[in-house]
Amino acid sequence: MLTTHLDWNQSEIKEKLDRYFFNEVPLAPQRQYAQIVLLREFESTAVLTTEGQFLDVELVRGGQTITDTLSRVLFQKRKQVAPERRTGRAFNRSFGINEKCQYMRKMCGECPDCLLYGFAATEGEGSQRSRILTDSGFSIRPYEVIQRSITLNAIDDTTTGGVSGSAFAEREHIRPQVYFPTIETAVDVTSSEFLYILRNILTTTRYGAESQRQGYIRNIPVAILFGQSEILSNLSLVQHLYDKLYCDQNRGIETSLDRDELIELIKQVLTDAQSQSYLPVQIMMNEELEQILSSIREIWKSKEANDSWLQQLQKEHQTYKKKVKPKKEKKEEK
Repeated sequence: MLTTHLDWNQSEIKEKLDRYFFNEVPLAPQRQYAQIVLLREFESTAVLTTEGQFLDVELVRGGQTITDTLSRVLFQKRKQVAPERRTGRAFNRSFGINEKCQYMRKMCGECPDCLLYGFAATEGEGSQRSRILTDSGFSIRPYEVIQRSITLNAIDDTTTGGVSGSAFAEREHIRPQVYFPTIETAVDVTSSEFLYILRNILTTTRYGAESQRQGYIRNIPVAILFGQSEILSNLSLVQHLYDKLYCDQNRGIETSLDRDELIELIKQVLTDAQSQSYLPVQIMMNEELEQILSSIREIWKSKEANDSWLQQLQKEHQTYKKKVKPKKEKKEEK
């Protein structure tokens, strides 16, 4: 594990991460990407639907080699990012950071959530383009294998109990231990901002509809890719993974998947994609990634180190806002 210093700015982990990120928030796009490769594992039933009673499903090719089409359950991009943003905003409020910032009324345009995930035009603040790039995720196995319909029953709290046949609805759920390999990409961020994004991902546990009662997810970081291009989409990742599972190993889709095996296969897919990239790409995984994650845990558990990191994050955003405002004022004068 890298030595964790109480001062974030003097810590070894910041020094290591600074090699891949900017020292301050850039004013113009630089296209410096950090792709966070995740294996999302549902540990309970979940409802991944935009509306209605049926799961969101997309008909796509099974793999890159296996060209047969299959119906995959879709994990919509907004269904991934929205809970993570809410986690970050709750974290901000716990530290007294822009408590008045509200989605449906007025975005403050100054908090980490606004400056990283973006916001639409608000009075006096303009707008901010998101620096978190996301896309919908796809299940590895087909819809028919991983879904089940669950009946919703009416609740009767009288002494007579429920009435026979009181079920009033039926809804499709995905089963527990269903995997969605996904990638979230941070672009043109500082190391302090990257920690904020990573914290939202790693500490968010509930996704999908009815998340108060189900939808528990374990987000497992597999690798982080650094470079000036995105080398894999979510669909490409799951298709290459599908090939390795069902073409190279010739197994049946009814067979349950093993988490550790999937992680190793994803690493193989990433290494293959790295060799095919037109631009240089560095991959952080295995022991190097574990060292980073262990050091990050120590920072978040230490009040002094946590405060130091947040102070630096706020300082970077204040500097950025000061540089941006003069440009807005000149436009208003014209």
